[in-house]
Amino acid sequence: MIKVFYYYLFYTKILPDNQPHATVIFTLSFSLALLINGLLNILLAYTINYALGSYEMIGIFVMLLGMNYLLFYRKGKAKKIIQEQPKFFCNHKISIILTILFFLITASFLFWEAGYVGNILGSR
Repeated sequence: MIKVFYYYLFYTKILPDNQPHATVIFTLSFSLALLINGLLNILLAYTINYALGSYEMIGIFVMLLGMNYLLFYRKGKAKKIIQEQPKFFCNHKISIILTILFFLITASFLFWEAGYVGNILGSR
């Protein structure tokens, strides 16, 4: 799944870039961090009445950034992904739609997750 997101992020960039892999790794890490931070925040709010702080959320992003850098760039997996051209269900259109949905859903966490966690913590 991550391979498909990586591939479609790499080839759907609008602006030319000197380091396209770095841009893709940063974007993918940021989106995954939004998803993980949001789900973890909701889980912690429900279970132990706690919300992650800013530094903890930034730490998760930096950890994901480092892991993705090591996984994709340093190990050379990024070039293999571009050569393989992975797709969901062997369909280009479905892959594009699912990639866009993933990034829309993760971006939506920026807007609704903090209010949702605040409501959970305020009601207890």
